[in-house]
Amino acid sequence: MSAKVDSALVQDSYQIYHHAFFFSRNGAWSVVQQGMNTANQTARRYHWFSENINDIVCEPHAGIVTQTLENQVLDLSAKASGSTRTLSVELIEGGYNQIMKDIKILRKHSSELSRMVAMQTANGQLSLLELANTEFHSHPVEIEDFSKSKYLEKILARLADKKPESYENLLATEGVGPKTVRALALVGEVIYGARPSYEDPARYSFAHGCKDATPYPVDRPTYDKTIETMKRVVAKARINKTEKSRTLEKLEKHQLAF
Repeated sequence: MSAKVDSALVQDSYQIYHHAFFFSRNGAWSVVQQGMNTANQTARRYHWFSENINDIVCEPHAGIVTQTLENQVLDLSAKASGSTRTLSVELIEGGYNQIMKDIKILRKHSSELSRMVAMQTANGQLSLLELANTEFHSHPVEIEDFSKSKYLEKILARLADKKPESYENLLATEGVGPKTVRALALVGEVIYGARPSYEDPARYSFAHGCKDATPYPVDRPTYDKTIETMKRVVAKARINKTEKSRTLEKLEKHQLAF
């Protein structure tokens, strides 16, 4: 679920490729996973800690650290995306035919040739909205791919059949990924007005401060405590003596550097 949240709900252009799991004897757990953005060649880490989690699909992270903040991130795990998560479940509860009607509206009217959503009425044609980035600047609706996807239709049919009772259950359904939740979010925003969060949830990483005192000087007591903790971990690690000695020497040099 942590991998699904970080790959499907936090759509920040970083592909998760490394997972680390930590468990304590008293049942506490932590997850640290890393994602890579191949376009700008930067990485970010997603930190989870069991004691900080009240809802696994609503701001579950202890922190997300990065080298670069992104201008646009579809963050469906944000508190601000609560209405989107609720509406996504309601859309699925409405049945397959109803959700496909909404999907087909966007498919038909999100191309370069036609961006106007219009409906035929007894009195003629009623134009509802224009899918242009002037109004929907936060979600690039003009470039969203709503070409016919049999796989998306298959997943929506599976969801409509299962009728998940919560957004967590929806996300946990086999086959549900970034495209499925993004499609539901876009339907919710464009047709029903439930706007999700587009703010990057990550923060720059300054764990112990910097030598130039930006954003603040190195916190020496915390820095030393971290080094000592790492030394104890390395000393107990089941690695060969040469590698262990080399690693301890590096830690010692880092400690003396300040």
